[in-house]
Amino acid sequence: MSSRLLWLHSRSSAPLKTHRFSSASVQLYRSYTSTKGSPDQDLKDQDTSDSPSVVIETPPVYTREEAQEIEDSTVKSSRAGLRTDFIKEREPVVVHKLTYPFQTNKWYRIIPDAVDFVQVGNSHIKRVPRLQHGLERVLFSPGVHCLEDPHSGVYNFDPYIRNITQPDEFDYDKLTPYITSSKDETLMGYARKCRKHFVGSTSSMTHALSHLYFAISGGKQPDVSSLSMAYTDMPTNFTRGMRYPASIALRYHDGVYGIDADKSFDVKDSILSILGKSLEKLLTASPKEFETYKKQNSWKVKDIQEENYHYVQFDEFVLRSQLDCRDDRLPRKTFDLKTRGTLAIRMDLENYEVSKGYQINTLKGRLQSFEREYYDMARSAFLKYNFQTRIGNMDGIFVAYHNTARMFGFQYITRQEMDNVIFGNEATGTKMFRSILILLGKILRSITDQFPKKDIRVTFDSSFNSGKLNIWVEMINDEAEAVALQQYDELGINGSRVRNPRVAQPLKTADGRTDPFDTSDPLDAQSSKDSTSASELDDTEFDLADFIYINDKETIQHYTMDAFSTYNNMDTDEPVTVRNKDDVLFINWKLTKSRAPQESIMMRYKQLRLRQATYFERASPDTPEEELSPMIKILRNISRRNMWRNNTPRGKVVVNRSKRPTVASKWPSVHSDQAGDDAGNAKANDPADESAENKPHKPSKAASKKSASRNSRSSKKKGSNRIVKRPKAGESQKDTTTKDSDVE
Repeated sequence: MSSRLLWLHSRSSAPLKTHRFSSASVQLYRSYTSTKGSPDQDLKDQDTSDSPSVVIETPPVYTREEAQEIEDSTVKSSRAGLRTDFIKEREPVVVHKLTYPFQTNKWYRIIPDAVDFVQVGNSHIKRVPRLQHGLERVLFSPGVHCLEDPHSGVYNFDPYIRNITQPDEFDYDKLTPYITSSKDETLMGYARKCRKHFVGSTSSMTHALSHLYFAISGGKQPDVSSLSMAYTDMPTNFTRGMRYPASIALRYHDGVYGIDADKSFDVKDSILSILGKSLEKLLTASPKEFETYKKQNSWKVKDIQEENYHYVQFDEFVLRSQLDCRDDRLPRKTFDLKTRGTLAIRMDLENYEVSKGYQINTLKGRLQSFEREYYDMARSAFLKYNFQTRIGNMDGIFVAYHNTARMFGFQYITRQEMDNVIFGNEATGTKMFRSILILLGKILRSITDQFPKKDIRVTFDSSFNSGKLNIWVEMINDEAEAVALQQYDELGINGSRVRNPRVAQPLKTADGRTDPFDTSDPLDAQSSKDSTSASELDDTEFDLADFIYINDKETIQHYTMDAFSTYNNMDTDEPVTVRNKDDVLFINWKLTKSRAPQESIMMRYKQLRLRQATYFERASPDTPEEELSPMIKILRNISRRNMWRNNTPRGKVVVNRSKRPTVASKWPSVHSDQAGDDAGNAKANDPADESAENKPHKPSKAASKKSASRNSRSSKKKGSNRIVKRPKAGESQKDTTTKDSDVE
């Protein structure tokens, strides 16, 4: 018996099962070790050439189930290394360099630093809008900034942005329409010029990239240890919304495949996606400009502004990222705008009118706090946000917290902060992101070779901790899918409105959970445990799969991708964190095509699509109260008690205008007019100009006359709804006061 077996036995409490191995297996193992050496031999000592190599397969020491039992019974301090050595014992492999065409059942190695991002085309950064209403100071002050101070009621920013314009009041036709990657001629042109095979955007690719990350990360979880003691016993894994299967549509056009997000079941926009468009305009437009986008004034909008994009090429891709906002004082100048609905809204989207009374009134705590929103973002959104900022070379994200009725506060989260939460540090995040982009390109090249010049749907489903990724490929039939979409709209997804009310009411508890602070995804209540395995669907759900459309006229293919890491010449499938710049990280992967009968593959694929469909099924407005989960009931009760707080307060509204953005000395250009773009806004928001000797700047006579004339005209203007009282000479600046009737 080998020393490896004795070592495994000593590290675990599980009994050694010697009867598992036949004499032939032992003889084969001994013959292998006598000729090749120990299975602990590093990958670097093995053949890495492209020439054919003979690999002697050794019998597994333990099955995967037995190894999992050993791991579960082992104390935490000794878990590191068990799965690493289990990989080497189970399957000695030869890893090859990436060469096209790729073969199935063959291990390849990804070197993250072998490919760099290269900007394509002209940058649109000069026409990207800036933050308005004094919000730019949030960029240079870490933490949450309340719009209205909960203690004193004083506004830290313009009260104009407190109340949110509802969808029926805003003219969305005046905003730039979204163009999918496959229909973006500029993006397609760049791909042909650069001789790349795929084009995509941040919104269409990030969910699929997330599943690739789950497959290669070894089950690494977000680090939320910086939060308060209220979250010490809370879950730290990624939410079910992050782990439900991701589908992308590959549309072929003249030698290039466009990657679009699959909208088979997400048939209508939620209130959060609708409001996100108008709120982005609110944060980057002056009050006067924003008023023109309301329906009663939209006739004043003559020209629809063009979108601002950043194009970059990387490996097999040309990628597009929309640029939302900029500030030249930031290291990377641009950042992304994110409007974040409160917990109650996210868990009850179809009934947001009932849940919009939920308030955020504290910094810390499990409910009604900014800390809760940050905790949920770390588990459900940071990974996608991080990928988006990396594709667009953005500095971070500007988050606006709201409940669809009013705004609560703002926070700027840098890309480095998200790296620390998700990956451990920035170096690990960079290597992981490069690896999964390269990996996605190689997988798609292998798949499209099997479906040349065809429109296909590719679905990714990671089992999160096992290092495996299931990939399903289906040819797209647009006409048949249009009929299926109409059926979903009439009968509900998978016929739930006429056949199975339980699926139409996914928030009903089936697992008996009563913890009011449970942080699980709202749709977890329909399953007895948090699992994404299709094999765990019950018989009733098997029948419901008949309502799901798949293109059974064509062959459906199923692939399995296995992966593990090589960190400093040590193989592991445990989470890896790069500690210094000299550390070396490789990702090893193998793609295997299923040889199961087509009937079996189609049945499993239907079950997979059913899981996707039920994720988008929400509790309908007429769902009885007793059928809701305990968490939803608590959130609705909180909302009803606080609905009155959404109303505009009566009396005087006090605005704190004493704060100005803090500017570091390494950004000397902040005192300029920002290269001529939005000069008026920049000067109004920037601190007063000072020379190197800190002497006050004395304006010229011409500038003084121009300023006096402008102030005179503004004071004579009638109907102004913004009264600003300036302090007299010798007095300190006081809070500016406006009448209640002057604030919308």
